[in-house]
Amino acid sequence: MALASIRNDARRLLSAREPFRSHGALRADDFPRSETGRMPPEWVAAYRSDRDEPGISYVVYSYATPIAWVRCDGEYVVPDVGYSVTTTRHQKLCRGWLD
Repeated sequence: MALASIRNDARRLLSAREPFRSHGALRADDFPRSETGRMPPEWVAAYRSDRDEPGISYVVYSYATPIAWVRCDGEYVVPDVGYSVTTTRHQKLCRGWLD
């Protein structure tokens, strides 16, 4: 797994949907974990449902919370949920580079 600089590497790695870990709270994996961090219950249900069918091929975490994921059918999801300033910045990065 690559160690990424948010400024220089994360955009490229998100675009290529490659796993990475940043020096801070951002990381991405090519398999969905069961942890849901601070995600609200309605989004936990959506995440778990997508994990079951059609499946999730790529997930981005800020701290322990999945903040974006790519489903196996190619659709990507970035829940419209507000967290910290840092996580909001991570969500914007995902919206810009996962499509």
